[in-house]
Amino acid sequence: MSSLRYSKDHCWVRKTENGAVIGITDYVRKQICKSFEINLCDEGDEIRAGEIIGDIESCKLFDIIAPVSGTVVRVNDSLLENKEELLDVSRECWLCELSQAAYTRPLMSEAEYNDFIKKIPD
Repeated sequence: MSSLRYSKDHCWVRKTENGAVIGITDYVRKQICKSFEINLCDEGDEIRAGEIIGDIESCKLFDIIAPVSGTVVRVNDSLLENKEELLDVSRECWLCELSQAAYTRPLMSEAEYNDFIKKIPD
């Protein structure tokens, strides 16, 4: 059973000892064109669930919406330098880590999320 929880905004979150780690789902990753730019929040940012914490400028613009609230303690700098890592669906690619994460929005299990994306029109 997966320890990840999923948002309707296509982000996943994994609880950590001191907070949470956030990433985007394969659903979004598979829609990103080979040429893209990624922008992420900064360390020290206070974010609230539902706020935009970054974006991916590709064939279309994807806003990255925080699934939980907290303080950004770490950003995946290697991803900013080697953005192609984001397209590798064989690995879990995290975007940022939060401390004192607060789960204020409903999140889905992997099965619930898979059912959710099946209902999205092509």
